[in-house]
Amino acid sequence: MKTIAIANQKGGVGKTTLAINLAAGLATLGRKVLLIDLDPQASLTLSTIGESSGQCIAEVIGGALPGNLLLSDIIRPLSENLDLAPGGLSLSISEIGLITRMGRENILKKALSSVNQYDVAIIDCGPSLGLLVENALNAADGVLIPTLPTPVDKRGVSIFIESLNAVRSELNPNLMILGLVICQYDRRLKLHQQILEEFQNIQLPILAVIGRSIEIARTVGEGKPLSSGRLLPQMQELSAKIDFWLRNGKFES
Repeated sequence: MKTIAIANQKGGVGKTTLAINLAAGLATLGRKVLLIDLDPQASLTLSTIGESSGQCIAEVIGGALPGNLLLSDIIRPLSENLDLAPGGLSLSISEIGLITRMGRENILKKALSSVNQYDVAIIDCGPSLGLLVENALNAADGVLIPTLPTPVDKRGVSIFIESLNAVRSELNPNLMILGLVICQYDRRLKLHQQILEEFQNIQLPILAVIGRSIEIARTVGEGKPLSSGRLLPQMQELSAKIDFWLRNGKFES
């Protein structure tokens, strides 16, 4: 099983939107997908299944003490080929407790090793650089970075890449930065055009440029991927690229 973290320390950049649509796209391509909500805000969980009834990834990870559930205990089916490991507010308490745990960076990685029926796990990370995100990056084979086309977000990506390099140096040398996904892009705005050009110059792959859409916000709010509209082909193309990477360990040249 391959693991992909969708991460950026800045909030509001489209992480959950990307997680839902990428997972659904890969499931449609026949991949068995596990979505993991590792964000204490639990937007992914709330929009798909509602409250997790106390059984979420926090009970697997634990805090100062090990968790009392296995990952398989909390998994909930969403649709064909697509399951969810829910998150919840209790993840905030877990993160505080993890500070005192031995081997705290490896806890999620060990939990994922107990499930082998999936082709890929996709982790929706919270907007931070804390221990939960550190666990996700240590468990991941690749990381996708969603971002907005603004100067503040471009600087945020630069800072986040420095953090990723530190993770690769100290924890996970095999972590691959898969690339950027530019969200809420408006080609009519000169600022967006300028920032997109600047992103292209930092020599990171831009895997998709997703336009602004009320439809995408509405469907994610309902816990659903896009099923139609002008942005659907862009999401499908991104899913196809990631599917190719899962099969070959690289992108098409």
